[in-house]
Amino acid sequence: MRRDVLATVIVVVIVAVIVIILLSLLPHPPAEAHITAVTTDKELYHSNEIMNIVISVMSGGNVDNSTVRIEGISDRHGRMRLFHEIPANLSSGPATFIYDYQLPSCSSCAGLDPGTYQVNITLEQNGVVISNMTRTVRIEQ
Repeated sequence: MRRDVLATVIVVVIVAVIVIILLSLLPHPPAEAHITAVTTDKELYHSNEIMNIVISVMSGGNVDNSTVRIEGISDRHGRMRLFHEIPANLSSGPATFIYDYQLPSCSSCAGLDPGTYQVNITLEQNGVVISNMTRTVRIEQ
């Protein structure tokens, strides 16, 4: 009787070990991450000022090979005046990215008329957008 119980326990342990090994080899769904907030130090900017952009991200696990892309402030010629990429290998939990952008010294000379402009933030992994958010700012002379 004891041999039967011992044999059963050994078989159960071997099966459990095999199942654990097989589960570790299966592809896991990617960890989720998303932008939770985009803020700037002000809502109104003037020529030559520095815009401080703060991006908050939350990740449910490790998100490797990701990038935070900041772009916007399209001038009257259709060119994006603001474009910056930040490499971001995220781990589980919150992360904060800060970028300072200096506006042109003469906004109208640079093709930036007074008005409202968008700053678009995207979080990408392996070139695929997984989250995005937009912040609107006003630029005056």
